[in-house]
Amino acid sequence: MKNRIKYSLEVISLLMLVLVLTACGKSETIVPTDSITASATPNINEPVKEIHIDAYNFGFTQDPITIKKGDKVRLRITSSEGTHGIRIPALKLSTEKISPGEEKTLEFVASEAGTLDYSCNIPCGSGHREMKGQLIIEE
Repeated sequence: MKNRIKYSLEVISLLMLVLVLTACGKSETIVPTDSITASATPNINEPVKEIHIDAYNFGFTQDPITIKKGDKVRLRITSSEGTHGIRIPALKLSTEKISPGEEKTLEFVASEAGTLDYSCNIPCGSGHREMKGQLIIEE
């Protein structure tokens, strides 16, 4: 009986040691990339296409937005009426809320041709669901 208890304590001690060593190991997060990529900071040597979008009740001044594949793009978003925001799901980009007088910026590289939808991501009233636009990336 004593041997059995001693053996059990040794096994438990060994398991606890393994758990402690595993918990102290290096942790890495792998982030998958999509075919359309967003870049927080475009290469400084290449020109950036800057586009101003004003959000108002209930629309955007730039719709559609047309750019070329490979363009480095900086969207400067303001709001002239109400509190709004913008989300581009295909690029996994969005702003926080934008109040009148504020400006938010989204930057990305248009790496693949296609038509991407964008919309207001801040509930802003009865016309919120109609606040949509398209980003057209041409070859």
